[in-house]
Order: sequence, then C-alpha cells, then structure tokens
Amino acid sequence: MERSGNFYKAIRLGYILISILIGCMAYNSLYEWQEIEALELGNKKIDELRKEINNINIQMIKFSLLGETILEWNDKDIEHYHARRMAMDSMLCRFKATYPAERIDSVRSLLEDKERQMFQIVRLMDEQQSINKKIANQIPVIVQKSVQEQSKKPKYNRHFENSTLK
Repeated sequence: MERSGNFYKAIRLGYILISILIGCMAYNSLYEWQEIEALELGNKKIDELRKEINNINIQMIKFSLLGETILEWNDKDIEHYHARRMAMDSMLCRFKATYPAERIDSVRSLLEDKERQMFQIVRLMDEQQSINKKIANQIPVIVQKSVQEQSKKPKYNRHFENSTLK
C-alpha cells in the first residue's frame, strides 16, 4: 500500500507541477501581451509624431511658396499670410515638448521676421505704384510744356548761318 500511496503522491505532485507550469506560462503570456501592447502604443505615438512632422513639413513648404507671389499681393493676401503664419506658429508650439524650445522659438521668430519684411515689401510696392501713377499723370503735362517751349524758341536758319560763315 505504501507503494500506491507514493504513487498517488507522485501523481499529485505532478499535477501541482503541471498547474504551476501552466500558471507560469499564463503569467508569461500575459506579461508579453502587456509588453506588446506597450510597444504598439509607443509605435502609435511615434507614427502620430511622424505624421505631424510630415504635415508641418508640407505646411511649411506651402507656406514658403505662398511668399513667391508677393509682388501681386494686396491687403487681403497679407491677412491670409498672417493667418497662415499664426497657424504655423501654433503647430510649432505643439513640438516644444518634443524638441528643444530654443529651436522652435528660433523658427517662430524667423517666420515672424519674414512676415514683417514681406509686409514692408508690399508697402514699398504700393508706394512705388503710387509714384508711378503720379509720374504717368505728369508725363502729358511735361510733354505739353516741352512742346510749348520748343515752339517758343527761335528757329535758326541753317542756310543763313552757312552763307554768313563763308
């Protein structure tokens, strides 16, 4: 009987070991599943950051190309450019948590300075057009005065000059 008692103890011990092994496998599976979830979440955040960086890159290119038509701008275009710059500014501010704030602020100040200079260019172009219009309005008056002055000048007879010199 002792043999059968040892046999039953061995079977119980085997079941306990199998149960412990199954428990360890379940714990290991759960741990790996949580780890995979954490990695997937990290990948998702990285993917979102990459998409946001790509979006800002595209917006920055569109924004820089917007300045290419500055010679044809009016007040409405200046307002549109300012609104786009403010949108770009807020997009860049979101990256202060990811990138050094000094770099972000540097880009923001460059964009602000560019906007200021572009506004000055538009203002100078408007002044130049105003001056050109004034000049265009004065040309007929200048031409008329020039014609009147030439008609008042005595006309020299070349034939007379040639005969007196001989």
